[in-house]
Amino acid sequence: MEKTVLTRVKEAEDFIAKGDTSNRDEYLKYLARWIGYIQHERFIHLVVTHLFALMALMVMIIFFISGDLVVLAALFIVVVTLGFYVRHYFVLENKTQYLYDLYDKIEKM
Repeated sequence: MEKTVLTRVKEAEDFIAKGDTSNRDEYLKYLARWIGYIQHERFIHLVVTHLFALMALMVMIIFFISGDLVVLAALFIVVVTLGFYVRHYFVLENKTQYLYDLYDKIEKM
């Protein structure tokens, strides 16, 4: 989905750079539809990120209680995966906010 978001941002930037307003309303409908899809994806990743953070916390508590090295290995895997989810969510969040700004600029053209 990250590639799709970056593609939509590039398309919107190109539309603004071109300055052609002949099909502005059609493009705004298209962009609004994609923003809806991206918002849904962003929400799902927010939920998954929170669940991974909760799982990391639970595994950390289990490690402190048990002291088992296998649990420490599981904690490492969960934290690394959480890091990737946080990075992906960061990109989705920031690019979605940027798409809102681009949408407003196109609307004012």
